[in-house]
Amino acid sequence: MANIIDYLHWRGDLAFSASPFCEVDNLILSMLSLVDYGGIIADDVLPSPIKLSDCYKKYKEIHPNGEEFGAIVPVVMNDLFELVAKSARFSDLYVTSYREKSSEAEFAQFAAITFVLPDNSVFVSYRGTDDTLNGWREDFNLSFTYPVVAQKMAAEYLTDIASMVGGKIRLGGHSKGGHLAIFAAAFAPKNVRERIITAYSNDGPGFVEEVIESEGYRELSDCGKLAVIVPQSSVIGMLLEHSEDYTVIESTMSNGLFQHDPFSWSVIGNRFVHSEKLSKSGEMHDAVLGKWLGEMSVDQRREFTETMFGIIESTGAKTLSDFAVDGFGKLSAAIRAIGGMDKETRENMTKIVRRLAEVSVEWRKNNS
Repeated sequence: MANIIDYLHWRGDLAFSASPFCEVDNLILSMLSLVDYGGIIADDVLPSPIKLSDCYKKYKEIHPNGEEFGAIVPVVMNDLFELVAKSARFSDLYVTSYREKSSEAEFAQFAAITFVLPDNSVFVSYRGTDDTLNGWREDFNLSFTYPVVAQKMAAEYLTDIASMVGGKIRLGGHSKGGHLAIFAAAFAPKNVRERIITAYSNDGPGFVEEVIESEGYRELSDCGKLAVIVPQSSVIGMLLEHSEDYTVIESTMSNGLFQHDPFSWSVIGNRFVHSEKLSKSGEMHDAVLGKWLGEMSVDQRREFTETMFGIIESTGAKTLSDFAVDGFGKLSAAIRAIGGMDKETRENMTKIVRRLAEVSVEWRKNNS
């Protein structure tokens, strides 16, 4: 089945005037936020944006062999960037305002980039979780902390971009990037929300109740401006709460976690291959994760996150790729860290993990 790379081969010669912006374009521009634009595009330089084709040329001067994106991003990202930059559809888009921050002290990981389309509308693209453990820890913090640093930065970035452009706005991202896109849209000033066409979340996690009950979120949801796209057996996209409807699409991967890979999402023409509902495993992830998290107090979620990442960080790893190197040595260090926990913490962690298994078994019994 075709994917976004095939889409660029098939339809990359079609201008937006011939084929309007579509959900597949959203995913492509969302993925381009993963690129390191450092040394190419400065923050807040909208008066002097550069064409995407020229941006790619400068990028190749800095990264002649492409980037190493880490354990969770397919290396085919380099091919995607090249195809986009050389396509008639995207090459003349303008790129501007690259903002990036990573802070171990604040458990924060954030990046965003803006694309200006031919009709002077913009697509604000938020980076999802990268290879850093810092970024992953912030993802887990979403379950008990509001707002996290990345959420605040996402809202600030959108407000800054909106102050520099006068046209319509689309925004999106993959994984946490999609979460940030919807959060930013919901917490933007009302005059900015009115300019939003669509905020896309491509298999991004949901939100705590305070976000869903916010005025901006409810307004955008009621107007149909929130587009949540999840693969059939989604795991990441089923975390936390969504009040808006979501679009279920097909993936060429069978495993739920592997379906998070956007290069596995099936494309036909100018759209994804849609499905009527989640697969059986997708329904299980939705029900099991929802119940499991729902039974945990805020303090339990915090303790679970801090303990789990404390174990991982005790190995000396800074990224998932680090953790994958010398697997036996890292595992040994993690086991030593578990052994060094106080009895109460170890028992609480065991209860939480055991309850996840129990909820999963309960669901299977009731739905077999």
